[in-house]
Order: sequence, then C-alpha cells, then structure tokens
Amino acid sequence: MPNFIKSALLPSDWIHDQVTEFCLIGRSNVGKSTLINALAKTKIAVTSKTPGRTHTVNFYDFDRFRLVDLPGYGYADYSNEKKDEMRYTIDTYLSKRINLYGVFHVIDAGVITKLDQEMSVYFKSKFVNHFIIVNKIDKLNQSEKSNLVKKVSSYTKVPNEKIIVISAKKSIGINQIWTTINSCLKSIKIN
Repeated sequence: MPNFIKSALLPSDWIHDQVTEFCLIGRSNVGKSTLINALAKTKIAVTSKTPGRTHTVNFYDFDRFRLVDLPGYGYADYSNEKKDEMRYTIDTYLSKRINLYGVFHVIDAGVITKLDQEMSVYFKSKFVNHFIIVNKIDKLNQSEKSNLVKKVSSYTKVPNEKIIVISAKKSIGINQIWTTINSCLKSIKIN
C-alpha cells in the first residue's frame, strides 16, 4: 500500500538509497497532491485550496518505486528569499539526484503558461523520460478537449505519445500514468 515517507528541504535530509524515483513538478495549484492520492487510491498527500503549500520535497513509497513531489514553481506570493530557497531545492534535486528516472511535468489543461513552456523545454533537454501530465480536463468543454494533446504538443514541443491527459479529481486517465510508469520500470530491469 502506498504511503507518505517524509518531507525534507535540504538534500542532506533526503532519502539516500538506490530506489528508483519519479518526480512530479508543476506550477503551484496544478493538482499534484490530488494526483498522488489518485495514484495511491487513498489519501496520502495533503491537498489545499491555497496555492503553493508544498515548500519541501515530499517522498512517497509506492513499493517498486518512489514518487517525489517537488515544490510548485511560479507562485508569486513568496518572499525572494523563499523563492531562491525553493529554486535551489528544485535545481539540486533535478540536477544531482541519482535516483531520478522520470519526470512527470504536471500542467493545468485550462491555463498553460509561458513558464510551463520554458520548464518543458528544460526537462526535454535534460531527461529522456520526461512526460507531460495535463490535469483538470474535467473543467474543459468537449471542443476544448478535442485538440488538447495537439495544442500541448505544439506549445511544449513534446511528442503526443509523451502527453497524458487526466483529471486527478475524477480519476480519469490515471491508468495511462500507471502504464507509463510500468513501462519505465520494465526498461530499467532490461538494462
């Protein structure tokens, strides 16, 4: 059964072992905590209506791998000192974490920003296993949904097959994330 392990800001306080990790990163209030709970099929992550509540790196045990929730980016109501601290934490995790095998970049289906685009370009250049999760499709009408993958692909320069469209709140598309994770885990065993 999946469960929360710990929160930690400093790299020295992170978990130090060989377990494969997939991280979730996205703008504040994009629904990462709700997504973690949907994947776990139980409430293991705290959700909040207030954006920017994740200030630390949160580690979740999913048996065969760990899911790591990174602080949200792009939230304006932080002090410059807090922003710098979180930026350092995110950069350190993404550039130095040897456990990291895949990045799930979570974006909001209704509001895809220039910052999302820039982050996507960065992830694509750095990680082979970089996937975009487009969350909150339950808030879109049918015509908005119809071209969504094509629109996201065009805007982020990420191929269609690496884009997963979901509603974490309604558990739509969660199986596709599991298929992606299982495929990645299988490729680790083969190598």
